[in-house]
Amino acid sequence: MLEKNFNPGSFEKNFSFEMEASLRKPNAEPFMVLLPPPNVTGSLHMGHSLCYTIQDIIVRYKRLKGYDVLFQPGLDHAGIVTQLLVEKHLYASGVKKGSLTRESLLKEIWLYKDNSGNTILEQMKTLGISCDFSRLRFTMDEEGKKAVTRMFVKLFESNLLYRGRRMINWDPLIGSAISDLEVIEKEVDGTLWYIKYMFADSPGHITVATARPETVFGDAAVAVNPGDERYAHLIGKEVTVPLTNRKVRIIPDAYADPQKGTGAVKITPAHDFNDCEVGLRHKLPFIEILNSKGELNENVPELFRKTDRFEAREKVVQLLEKKGLLDGSEKIKQKIPFGDRSGVPLEPRITYQWFVDTEKLAGPAIKAVREGKIKFIPKHWENLYFEWLKNIRPWCISRQIWWGHRIPAWYGPDGQLFVAENQKEAATKAAGFYGRNNVELIQDEDVLDTWFSSGIWPYGVLGWPENTPELERFYSKMLIVTGFDIIFFWVARMVMMSLYCMKEVPFPEVYIHGLVRDEKGQKMSKSKGNVMNPMDLCEKYGADAVRYTLASLSSPGRDIKMTDQSVEVGRNFLTKFWNIVRFSQMHGCAYNKEFNPDRITDPFSKWIICRVKEMVIEIEKSMADYRIDEMTNHLYHCVWDSFCDWYAEFVKPILRQPSGFSPEEQRSASSEHILLKKDIRDTTAWAIVQFIKVLYPISPFIAKKLGGEMKVLEMSWPEVSNINADFGEAVKETEFLKNLISSVRSVKQYLRVSPGEKISVIPEIIDSYAGNLISKHEEILSEMAGILIEKDATRIAIGSSIPVVVKGVIIHMNFGDKIEADKEKIRLKNEILKLEKNRDQVNARLMNEDFLRNADEKVILEHKNRIEEIKEKIERINYVLQGLDIV
Repeated sequence: MLEKNFNPGSFEKNFSFEMEASLRKPNAEPFMVLLPPPNVTGSLHMGHSLCYTIQDIIVRYKRLKGYDVLFQPGLDHAGIVTQLLVEKHLYASGVKKGSLTRESLLKEIWLYKDNSGNTILEQMKTLGISCDFSRLRFTMDEEGKKAVTRMFVKLFESNLLYRGRRMINWDPLIGSAISDLEVIEKEVDGTLWYIKYMFADSPGHITVATARPETVFGDAAVAVNPGDERYAHLIGKEVTVPLTNRKVRIIPDAYADPQKGTGAVKITPAHDFNDCEVGLRHKLPFIEILNSKGELNENVPELFRKTDRFEAREKVVQLLEKKGLLDGSEKIKQKIPFGDRSGVPLEPRITYQWFVDTEKLAGPAIKAVREGKIKFIPKHWENLYFEWLKNIRPWCISRQIWWGHRIPAWYGPDGQLFVAENQKEAATKAAGFYGRNNVELIQDEDVLDTWFSSGIWPYGVLGWPENTPELERFYSKMLIVTGFDIIFFWVARMVMMSLYCMKEVPFPEVYIHGLVRDEKGQKMSKSKGNVMNPMDLCEKYGADAVRYTLASLSSPGRDIKMTDQSVEVGRNFLTKFWNIVRFSQMHGCAYNKEFNPDRITDPFSKWIICRVKEMVIEIEKSMADYRIDEMTNHLYHCVWDSFCDWYAEFVKPILRQPSGFSPEEQRSASSEHILLKKDIRDTTAWAIVQFIKVLYPISPFIAKKLGGEMKVLEMSWPEVSNINADFGEAVKETEFLKNLISSVRSVKQYLRVSPGEKISVIPEIIDSYAGNLISKHEEILSEMAGILIEKDATRIAIGSSIPVVVKGVIIHMNFGDKIEADKEKIRLKNEILKLEKNRDQVNARLMNEDFLRNADEKVILEHKNRIEEIKEKIERINYVLQGLDIV
C-alpha cells in the first residue's frame, strides 16, 4: 500500500533511466533528438529545463510507441566563456596576468572541465532527462577534433573557406574577433562633439560632428553629401586633421546625411564599418590607431600612445578645447555594439581572419525550407530564418584565444599557407611546394569559433567522417528542439554545413519553444532578482511537478509565465494521481493484463473506458504536432474530471460494499453483484494503468513508482484500437446522470445551499427513458446530487418549487425555508450586473486595435473564452431567477 502522503523526495532519487535510454530496437523505425549541447561551464536554468523537458517528453512518447530512439547528449567547450572563467579563477588565486603559456592555460582548462564540467549533466538527470549518456559527446573530444578538422579542410579545398584581411568586430577585453551574431546593440547615453577642421590653404573651417573624437588620428577624409548646397563649393578642398599636421580632402559621398549633425562627417576607414566602405570607394588610406587591447598605438602622437580609448577620448576633447578647435557638444542617445560575452563596447578593426563563404552556402539552406524539406514549428519562425540567410555576410570563424579547435593551417618561412588535417600532411605539402624536406612550419595561433563545431553536430556525433551504421540510420531522422534565439547561431549553420557535406537535410523538423518568463511576463535575469532555479523547484515540489508544469504551459513558439503557484498546480495534480492509486489499492483493484474492455457490462465502466480511449486518440493527434500542452490537458481532464469527479463517485457505493469473494459473502451475494464488482475493480485498475502510461513521458518518476504499485512491469503506450464494443448506450446513460446532477448542484451553488444538504425533489417525468434511469440510479442521484426523491407528488407543491429542466424530466426542487427567495433574487441580479460589467471590460479590450495588435494570441483566446464563461454564468443565474419567480 502506498504511503498516505505524496512525497516525491522519497522516491525520485531512487530511479535512473540510463538503461532504457541506451536500449536500441534495430528493427523499429529510427527517431533521434539532438540535444543542443550546453556549455561545459553551465548550470541548469529554466530555459534549459523547458527545452530538455519538451525533448524528453517527445523522446519517451516515441519510445512507448515502439520507435528506435536515440536521444543524443553532448557538451560544448564554449571557447570564450570557458577561457574567461578559468582565467578569472587563476588570476583570483594569485596568477599574474600575462604569465600563462598556451600549454599551461589549456592544462588548467582541461582540469576544470574534468572536475566541474559535468554539473549540468547531473542536474539533467535530476530532472529526469533520459539521454543516452553512454554516448555522451564533447565538442573537443578526439572524434570531434577529427570531424572539425576534416570539415575545415573540405571547405577550404572547395574555396568556401579562406583567410583574408578585412574589417571585423573586435572585443578588446577578450582580445579576439567575434562574429556579427555575437554583437549586442545597446542604446546608451553619449555625447556628440562638434570639431573644427581648419582649411589647409585659407582661413576658415568646416565643422564636423562625431561621437568618437579619439579616432581623429585615423581620419582619411571629411565627407559631405554631393547634393548638400551648403558644402558644394568646398568639395576637393583640403583640411588639416585636428591635433595633427596631416591634410585630408573634403570628398562627396552619399553616406553623409545633410539632416544629421552638421551634414559633414569625418571618415576613419580603419575603425568604422560605414567609413570602411567610403574609404574603399574613394581609395582612401586606412590608418590603424588602436591595438588589440583598445589602446591607441604608435600611429598617434606620443602623448596618446598606450592610452585606453576612453581615457584618450577625454584627453582629445580637453586638448581640442584648449586649442580652440571644439565648437560645442550635445548629449545624445546612441546605439553602441557590445560583446555578448565580455559586455564591453566593441571596436571595428581590420585584421587577418578566417572566413566561411556563407553567402554561397545560404542558397541551398533557404531552398530546403522553401520546398518543405525542413519544417519550422510554428511555421512563422521560418521568416526569421529566411531574413537572416538572405542578408548573410561571410562568417568570421577565427578567434584569438587558446581554448578551442586550433586552426589546421601552417605557414612556411615566407608566409606560404598550407591547410591540412595534421602537421605531417602539411609538411608533405610544404616539401612539394619548396622542393625540399624538413621545411620549418608554424601552425596558425587562432582557434575556431565554438559554433563551427556545433554546426557539424548532426553528423559529427554520428561518427562522420566515417560512414558509421549510426550515421546511415539516424541522419535526417532527427528532431531539433531549441529556442528562437539560436536559429541563427545554430540551426541555420547546421542546415548550411550539413547540406554541403551530406547533400541531404539533417533534420525534417525544427521545434521552436518560447522563453520562460516571470509572473509579470518579464524575462528572468539576475539583475531583476526574478530568476527561478529549477533545482530549487525540484527540491521543493519534485522534478515531476516541474516537468508537468513546463509541459502544461508550453505551446510551440509561445513564452510561458512560470511561478511557484503554477508548479503547485502541477504537484496537486500528481497528488491526485497518487491518491487514485491508493483508492484502487484500498478497494482491491488489481491490474489484469488480460482485461477485455469489450466484455464489460457496467454502464459507468463502459463510459470511463470510452473516455480513456478518446483521451488516448486525442493525445496521439496532439503529439503528431508535438503539442505537449494539449497532451497534459487531455490527461488532466480525463483523470481529474472524468475519473475522479465522476467515475470514482459513481462506483464508490459498489466498491465500498463487502467484496463478495469470501465463501460467506458469496453465499449471501448474488452472482450478478459479484461480477459487477469485479468488472468495476478491473476497469478501475485498467483505467489507472492507462493514465500512468500516458503520464510516464511527462512525469516519469511518479509514473515508475505508481506503475510498480500497479504491477506494470514494462511501460508501453496504451493500445485502444482493439476496443470495438459499442458503448453508445452506456455513454448516453452516464451523460444523462451527469447532466442531471450538475444541473441540481448548480442551482444549489447559486442559492448558497451546501452541496451535502439534502433537498426534497419531485421528478416530473416527460419520457420513460429518463424515468427509468432515475429509478435505476436513485441511490447514486441522492448521494451525488444531494437530493431526496419524493415518491408522493403531493408532498411538494410544484407551483412553489424551483424547476430544473433536464432532457426528458423536470426536477422540482423544494428549498423550503433553506432560502429567502426575495433576498436571493436581489443578490443574483446584482451578481449579473457585476458579470455584465466584467464582460463589457473584456469586450472593450477585444475591440481595441492596439490590444489585438500587441497581445499574444493565447491572451486573446483567454479573453474570448472569458466572454463565453461569463455568458454561461449569466444564463445559469437567469435560469435560477426564473425558478425563484415561480416560488
